[in-house]
Amino acid sequence: MTDVPDVIALQIGLPGTQELVIVFLILIMLAAPLLLVVGLVVLLLRWLSGDDETDERVAELEREVERLRHQQSSAESDDDDERRDRSDDASRS
Repeated sequence: MTDVPDVIALQIGLPGTQELVIVFLILIMLAAPLLLVVGLVVLLLRWLSGDDETDERVAELEREVERLRHQQSSAESDDDDERRDRSDDASRS
């Protein structure tokens, strides 16, 4: 019977491949927490700085709504004036 080892080593056929894989794994293990911290800081800064832009955008939209309401109310008052004029003309005839 052939003996099969319990752990099969990474053997690609090039000398030093196992060592390179271990070095890359160590780099990934060291870099992952650093990248996570940097990502969280970037998200936090975006979240904090986004308030000013959001406030400006909301204020701009509120001004636009007021302008449109004013336009609509002036258009409705013009329509009411025209209706009154027509009804006055119809009652005179």
